[in-house]
Amino acid sequence: MKKFNKDHRNCLTYLQTLYQNLDPVVSINSGQVFLWERHGGSWYGIHGDSVVRFTEADGGVEFTAFPEDKSCDKKIFRLSDDIRMIFSEISRDPLIHRLIKAYPGLRLMRQEPHQCLFSFVCASNTNIPMIRRMLHELTRKFGRPVKVDGIQFFTFPSAADINRASVDELRACGLGYRAKAIKAAADAVASGRLDFDALKSKSYQEAKNELLHVYGVGNKIADCVLLFSLEKLDAFPIDVWIARALVDRYRWLHKKKFGNKVTCQQYEHLSSSARDYFGRYAGYAQQYLYYYMRQTAGKKW
Repeated sequence: MKKFNKDHRNCLTYLQTLYQNLDPVVSINSGQVFLWERHGGSWYGIHGDSVVRFTEADGGVEFTAFPEDKSCDKKIFRLSDDIRMIFSEISRDPLIHRLIKAYPGLRLMRQEPHQCLFSFVCASNTNIPMIRRMLHELTRKFGRPVKVDGIQFFTFPSAADINRASVDELRACGLGYRAKAIKAAADAVASGRLDFDALKSKSYQEAKNELLHVYGVGNKIADCVLLFSLEKLDAFPIDVWIARALVDRYRWLHKKKFGNKVTCQQYEHLSSSARDYFGRYAGYAQQYLYYYMRQTAGKKW
């Protein structure tokens, strides 16, 4: 078991609060990532095989990664994105313009692809607290134990680690029917049939088509993986909250009415229309809409 304490600073940077107005707390509590938790005055997150920590201090954010990764902050919080240009493009929409002013610190977060895939397979037809419980069990049973600041964490297991588990062992993590899909996804990644590096170099539609070949991966899961881990910033995931936003605020994007459950054909039409409307950074617009819809409904993160 590896141990790290607060005096061992593997990677230390300061993200000034004025720098791009980044708000890490808002960003990690916006339905993108599920393995972050607060202990005292710090937030700790599992990012693949690393534990990352940030603490707000002295008008900035002290960001540390265990083990060392000097660019971890830039990777996770997408600090290389030209946020001014992105905001300029998506804020042509009046509602998004208003939401950027309301939540200026909200950002997309870049995730490890296999962790992102398994997370959103677990997210199918459930709520955020349940997603967190399932993922915590997966990491506890199949991840590697690491102590940081005297707190016990478990890294996210590799696809090979998960693939070695039986469906029954996965089901024991509280996954229910999702266990078969997690097993299938792990097998696809571990065997190399699903190559994340190759998907990054492909077009949005080509990459999505490959993801959809994995058992248990539908449109929404595929779009989440594309947006949050495979650099497809035009991906526009649609769940019940985004569907409501499109119905209430963007009726001109869809000609036909649809009920609470969106069919595959309706999903493809809505997603395509939204990507055409919001442009190459549609995923950023989607995240603002998602956060707004849940916040106004009083939902907890």
